[in-house]
Amino acid sequence: MSIVGAAPGMPSLLVEHWSPAWGLDGAGAAYACIYLWGTHRTRARWPVRRTVSFMCGIGVVLLASQSGIDTFDDRLLSVHMVQHMLLLLVAPLLLLEGRPVILALSALAPERRAALMRLLAGTRRLMSPFVCLGVFSAALIATHVPAFYEATLRHPLLHDGEHALFVASGLMFWWPLLDGDPAPSHRLGGMGRFVYLLAAMPAMALVGAYLNRAPTLVYPGYGAPARALGISAVTDQQQAGAIMWVSGSSFMIAVGLRLAMASMMLEERRQAARERHALLAHGPRRTASGERPR
Repeated sequence: MSIVGAAPGMPSLLVEHWSPAWGLDGAGAAYACIYLWGTHRTRARWPVRRTVSFMCGIGVVLLASQSGIDTFDDRLLSVHMVQHMLLLLVAPLLLLEGRPVILALSALAPERRAALMRLLAGTRRLMSPFVCLGVFSAALIATHVPAFYEATLRHPLLHDGEHALFVASGLMFWWPLLDGDPAPSHRLGGMGRFVYLLAAMPAMALVGAYLNRAPTLVYPGYGAPARALGISAVTDQQQAGAIMWVSGSSFMIAVGLRLAMASMMLEERRQAARERHALLAHGPRRTASGERPR
């Protein structure tokens, strides 16, 4: 479809130029129904905020893949970068905040619950913080190599595969931070989460800074479409770099700091609970004279 004229703003992209993808809509509806079935099956009362988060995660995937953001992702690099951030960071975060694994363990029959626990145990090495961080960084850098990126603009199936890779690598990135596995072999503490985030920053900063500072067009495929929309492709490229470099990094830091603080506060509560338990179990200590300290 050929679109000529002024470049649309982000509000316009969110409400106009939609192109439904029925297969994706069907998959989204199926995941939503399975999740809701799980909330009905679980014995404990499932938090509404978890359900809302998971549904919003599905909604973000559909928004990024069918709205005007998807229609213009091969015409404006800045729009494409917004799409990348939605699929790589926002949607996976919301999906995991829905705690689908914990819900499945609560809703499944005992034999299927045991099978899921065995599967989690078998994949723990693959979902370690080092592996998750490596996959996230490699996917981020590799998909923005000019030869590969230009190929995604020409081949729709490869483009769809790139989107699936973003969601998958985003889920892996957030997995250790959000305790996707309810019983990990090693759980990151507050400081560990902060260090993990710092280690994830270079890949995003590298790609974003390169696009923002490049004096010429990195992806030639955006030249003609940008001119047809009456804007400079290089300026749009600089905006795309800033979206990844500044906006993406800021989002990661904000969420990461919240998770790190929550982890440290939880550890403090656990320590206080252990101390109370020890006090109740052993009673107050006595002094050398046998009197209880006041």
